[in-house]
Amino acid sequence: MRPLTWSRPKPLLSVAGHTVLGHLLDMMADITTDEVIFVVGYKGDEIEAWIKEYYPDLVSRFVLQPEALGQAHAIWQCRDYLDDSEVLIAFGDGVVEADYMSINHTDADAVCLVQEVDDPRKFGVVAVDDDGYVTEFIEKPDNMAHKLAIAGIYWFRNGRLLRQALEKVITDNRQTNGEFYLADAYQILLAQGVRIATKPVTLWLDAGNPENVLETNARLLSLGYASEDAIERSYAEDFTVLPPVFIHESAVVEAAVVGPYVNIEAGAVVRQAIIRNSIIEAGACVENCVLENAIVGRRAVVRGRFQSCFISDDSTVEW
Repeated sequence: MRPLTWSRPKPLLSVAGHTVLGHLLDMMADITTDEVIFVVGYKGDEIEAWIKEYYPDLVSRFVLQPEALGQAHAIWQCRDYLDDSEVLIAFGDGVVEADYMSINHTDADAVCLVQEVDDPRKFGVVAVDDDGYVTEFIEKPDNMAHKLAIAGIYWFRNGRLLRQALEKVITDNRQTNGEFYLADAYQILLAQGVRIATKPVTLWLDAGNPENVLETNARLLSLGYASEDAIERSYAEDFTVLPPVFIHESAVVEAAVVGPYVNIEAGAVVRQAIIRNSIIEAGACVENCVLENAIVGRRAVVRGRFQSCFISDDSTVEW
């Protein structure tokens, strides 16, 4: 994700008028929780500050993962909070819409949310029996046999079971390519007879690389997260809109063609430019150019000619 994540963590990248993390939290807003624990590492202080600013009423705790040693290692940092109560785990670098209110309506001990994919080789996947219960967790398989990809959301009826499995993974030093994977913890649980069900998601958008961030932005804009007043505003302010787009109310757009699939954040300035399938972050300035498939970071400045680019925060690029 570099250079975009040099100056901020991946969950705070902007898509369709919000951050990736913000969209996920909003989709999970109806869940009743005692506390939301955020495992943070690089630039974790930015996530904490962002949560306190935009979700001040959320009962939250921030736990540091000192080294990026994998998913299981991240959750292991929360071991003191994994007790006999229910726990829901969500990865913060994707947008997942699902029926969260019924995720615990099951006789199973745990649930993982899944989506069928064409090519499972870059995902963690599950093999299931005829009733949809997991028989095996497989991390990035080298074949096409199992196509139910794990969408990064897990529910456990009893958090202590998960803690015990994580402890075994960590103490046995079960690493793959230098990381501790949740798949190994779940395999331990399966061997103990823990029943893990699967449930489908209604939407899963991965924001793991710049191309996927642009795709996530486009999908969300198409699904109703676009500005409702963009066309009316374009008439009043003399620019052209090709929906769907999101244009923050404080953004300045002059003599430009915007869209489709463009996200322009707060305080950004776009002048004499044509922009398609791109994200212009807060405070950025784009002038006298054509941008397509581009992400322009916060407070960055781009001027001149056609370009597809990913530009980090506070950068200046002139062609």
